[in-house]
Amino acid sequence: MKIVSLICAVGTALTLSGCGGGGGGTSATNASTSAFTATGASPPVAAQAKQVLGFSSGSSDSIVSAESASTPVTAVSIGNVLVAADGSMSGTLPANLLSSVQVAGKASYVRISNSGVTGFDPTIAHGALVTNRAATLQNIVALATTANLTGINLDFEGIDPADRDVYTSFVTDLAAKLHAIHSTLLLSVPAKTSDNASQAWTWPYNYAALGQNADLIQVMTYDENIPSGKPGPVAGSDWMLASLQYAATQIPASKILLGLPAYGYDWNLTSGSGTSIAFKDIPALLASTGAPPQWDAATNSSHIAYVASDGSTHQVWFETTQSIQVKAQFANTLNLAGVSMWALGDEDASFWSAIKAAIN
Repeated sequence: MKIVSLICAVGTALTLSGCGGGGGGTSATNASTSAFTATGASPPVAAQAKQVLGFSSGSSDSIVSAESASTPVTAVSIGNVLVAADGSMSGTLPANLLSSVQVAGKASYVRISNSGVTGFDPTIAHGALVTNRAATLQNIVALATTANLTGINLDFEGIDPADRDVYTSFVTDLAAKLHAIHSTLLLSVPAKTSDNASQAWTWPYNYAALGQNADLIQVMTYDENIPSGKPGPVAGSDWMLASLQYAATQIPASKILLGLPAYGYDWNLTSGSGTSIAFKDIPALLASTGAPPQWDAATNSSHIAYVASDGSTHQVWFETTQSIQVKAQFANTLNLAGVSMWALGDEDASFWSAIKAAIN
């Protein structure tokens, strides 16, 4: 199977440490609690550190960011392993990145998706989840034994609404198999404000059922508006908050990671198209266009309008350090596990300063 060559490409096994809490921390906590019990006082409640998950796209800038010790990143989702309809997998795992992330004390996940030639493919998902379910499960679990890997990041999107229950059942079985080998399951799911069967993109994700089995659920609170649609915030704070509040009624808050975009979108209103622009490239765009940024207080998002050299009119919606800080703070106000960001290498130091200010 393809999975065999994929695993072999990873390289020499290294010992994975710091995963799952460890016995030392438990002993220290018990000793502290006993001391307070003896005096009749209540032990102090330790603050729960927020997790910060970054996605590596595989670019050189992304790898440098993933390995950096100067960011608050606590976990990295590495690469993009593609599953096929027959349950086989293709792709490579960067052994050097896995090793350096582990040495830096960060958790590491391998991202598995149902991406096809034209994007996320419901046919691939159906084949992997239904027709060839056993092979898919077997290959994912085999991949989870890779050295230095904390767990699996399952990122199935565009699932056929009719496959809602089989996706839930697949996650249940996968979680059990991963837990049996002391591996972790992280799910990436689209954001939604209700469980509405008429919403084909979000209906396949039964938040309540998924939250019972997955260890972490990354709610992708970005792409509220996309290049093929009308201009608007990529991650408006009003939409984000409503999505996260709903998620927290279905999933234990301690399992939820909110999503932050390290990018904006530039809509070409003349051609009816749009492109992505990295957070780190926004200052250069502002300088080149001379367009004054406008702040939308309702969504805590920024935008500009400009006319390009070819005469086309544009509207750009993007994040700022202020908007990132406001949105990252939802992890505190809703008692979530932490935050995630797409994608490493697209940010600059000010992005991390905003996150640190929000969650610390």
